[in-house]
Amino acid sequence: MKSNVMTHLSKALSLTMACALTLGLAACEQEQNFGKFGKGIDSDFGTSGQQQAAEQLPTDPRQEKLVLAANADDDAALAARVKAAISSNAGLRSVTVDVNAVKGVVTLYGTADTPVMSREAAMIALNVDGVRSVKNEMVIVKGS
Repeated sequence: MKSNVMTHLSKALSLTMACALTLGLAACEQEQNFGKFGKGIDSDFGTSGQQQAAEQLPTDPRQEKLVLAANADDDAALAARVKAAISSNAGLRSVTVDVNAVKGVVTLYGTADTPVMSREAAMIALNVDGVRSVKNEMVIVKGS
C-alpha cells in the first residue's frame, strides 16, 4: 500500500514540476521593453536575446550558481567601465555619479549641475560597449 501511494505521489510531483517548468519557459518568451535608450541588439545580430539566453541556460544547479556569479562579475565590470567613461570626460568633472548595471541595463545615480550634463552622462554611458539601455536617475543640483 505504501509503495503504491509513493508511486502516485512521485508521479504527481513529476507532473507538477513539468508544469512549473513549462510556465517558467513560457514567461521567458515575453518581450522586454528597455526604454527609449535601448539599443537594437536583436536586429544587429539577427537573433533574439531570449533565444540566445535559452541556449545558454545551465541544466545543473551548480552551474546555475556559477552563471549567476559570472553575471554579477560582468555587471560590476560594466558599471566600472561606465563610471570610468563618464569620469574621463573633461566636461563632466563636476558630475557625481554612481553606476549600477544589471544584464546590460545601466542606472545612473548622483548629481549634475545642469540637465545638459545629466543627459551627456547618459549618452556617454549608452555608448559603452555592453550597455543595452540607460536609466538616468541623476538629480540636478546647481553647484554640485
